[in-house]
Amino acid sequence: MNLKYISDNDELLTRYLLGDLGEEEQEKVEQRYISDPAFYEQLLAVEDDLIDSYAEGTLTQNQRASFESHFMRSPERQKRVGFAEAWMMYLSRQSTAVAVPVVKEKKPLFKFISPAAWPAALRVSAAALLLIVGGWLTVEVVRLRSQIQQAELQRAALQKEKEDLEREIDEERNRSMELTAQLEQQPAPKPDQPNQMGHDIVSFFLTPDLLRGTGNEKRSFIPTDAKQVNLELGFSDDQYERYDVVIATVGGPEIWRKDAGKPQSRNGGKSMRVQVPAALFKTNDYIVNVTGTDSSDKVARYSFSVVRK
Repeated sequence: MNLKYISDNDELLTRYLLGDLGEEEQEKVEQRYISDPAFYEQLLAVEDDLIDSYAEGTLTQNQRASFESHFMRSPERQKRVGFAEAWMMYLSRQSTAVAVPVVKEKKPLFKFISPAAWPAALRVSAAALLLIVGGWLTVEVVRLRSQIQQAELQRAALQKEKEDLEREIDEERNRSMELTAQLEQQPAPKPDQPNQMGHDIVSFFLTPDLLRGTGNEKRSFIPTDAKQVNLELGFSDDQYERYDVVIATVGGPEIWRKDAGKPQSRNGGKSMRVQVPAALFKTNDYIVNVTGTDSSDKVARYSFSVVRK
């Protein structure tokens, strides 16, 4: 692999880990290490180098400030830094312990500090202890690295779910706006001006409630001698083949239900017509619900007030 390519990636990943990238660059880095295992391995290696440099005190003042304020926000990373500092301190103490006998070699009182003067059994025990400690540290680092990798993958999965949900919400909002625009453009009769289809028949076109509880329902007049009320209902749902229409008074019981069958296409949406006996309606407020047949899911809701005169 090109050494300049590796060096450029190291610099990019260092800036990413220290929080020096813009939001767009940061997202590109995250998308890349999720899809590129080699790039993710390089990210882990850069993390190790940063931690070692921090423990050794070789970072610049600005890098150290960014490291402490951004990189160490993760509890797992704080643990790794703590291990690195403890290991550096241990190595420093070992180096000091070896250097002291050289300076005071002529003083028999301190000669025993030199490992060379230790009994063979003691030297073997010390070497075994170092191997055990080194092995434990290695296992711990591998475990921590695996936990960090799992956490990063989970974070990436959650981010993707969030983006998908936001996209679905935007699409649903756009569909709702399009339906509203289509319904506003339709030359539908106003609820308070019924379409007379005959001496005994009255027809109304109803649109779904977009804002519920507004209290602005218009009054629909039904003559006392009318025999039938035709309700034409417009909506946008297309997930069911057949639909039921249920009529109830506001705050009261259901007064009428019917399987309305399959809807018809109308200006990019759906509509269906139901015939209701006029005698069912009194001067009152009513709710009309459209549901999928054999389902309790409400597809559309309509409200209107009736005046019999």
